[in-house]
Amino acid sequence: MFCVECGTEGPTYQGLCARCFPKRHPVVEPPKLLDLERCSTCGSIRGRAGWSKVDRDLALTALLREAVAVLPPWERASFTQVAREEDPNNLAVTVKALGRFEDLQSVQDFRVRVRIKPSLCDTCQKQRSRYYEGVLQVRGDGRELTPAEVRAVRTFVTARVERARGTDTFVSRIEAVHGGLDFYVSANALGQALARDLSESYGGTVSSSPKLYGQKQGREVYRVTSLVRLGPFHVGDVVRHKGALAEVTSVRPFVVLRDLATGESRRFKPKDVRSAKRVDAERFEAKLERLDSGHVVAVHPESGASRPVEPPPVDGTSRAVVVWTREDAFLSGLPAEASKD
Repeated sequence: MFCVECGTEGPTYQGLCARCFPKRHPVVEPPKLLDLERCSTCGSIRGRAGWSKVDRDLALTALLREAVAVLPPWERASFTQVAREEDPNNLAVTVKALGRFEDLQSVQDFRVRVRIKPSLCDTCQKQRSRYYEGVLQVRGDGRELTPAEVRAVRTFVTARVERARGTDTFVSRIEAVHGGLDFYVSANALGQALARDLSESYGGTVSSSPKLYGQKQGREVYRVTSLVRLGPFHVGDVVRHKGALAEVTSVRPFVVLRDLATGESRRFKPKDVRSAKRVDAERFEAKLERLDSGHVVAVHPESGASRPVEPPPVDGTSRAVVVWTREDAFLSGLPAEASKD
């Protein structure tokens, strides 16, 4: 076979040799200017499939693939590029387009300017307008949340939502209300998932209540309020449960009560210990003294008062962490700094 252009003998493609074919048939028609939308709030980039958080070079490759048409008879093309920032909103991009036709390949070089157009993605637009579908309420069971719990819950929810960014999930606002926190979230499913996670991580119960607030495309749309009630007690609390004094050693996923008189531990569902009552008590490391009678007493480090300690230590230790109530002293199963916050 002979090339109809230069007369070279050998394989031809539509009558042209491998050198003349690319001269007659460019791979693409290079554009002079392309626009790339980028969210000025979160940095997401808009492509044909929507907004996503992707690397700029990957976004440029996708933009070239979507915006630059492959010219016939080339069957397909792939792009590589090097971008140089002219200013915050303009890129000078050098592109190599690799075209393929049958077993022939050809590279076409061109330059294009890409304008970065500041915009707002759908998620950030909704967040800025304080849009929400669901509400997550966090309260204490029969009590107010402590300052430490408020900080921990806020951090927990923020981290969970941030980890899911890019899937149209966000918190539009957080309100500190009497007794707890309210989170206004972008989707009912998000609020319900956060409620489950909070309950599993911090202990507590979950309930939900839907409320009709409109219609969308002929379907009724509900806003769901998910309520998490954190357990009534904290680790370190001393409570009276069914006539026995106990200290709370765990609150998740079950409430664990350690009987102060016997040292025996039992676990309960949060709802099963709602009748337990807190008892005023101190917890500290105390000096232990063994009397001639054989009894062991704990000495209060500030007042110097002494009381028999129950159950008595089996070894000859001279110091131990004790729980000090109005009438009695008990050996504790927790460290002295066990927090009630």
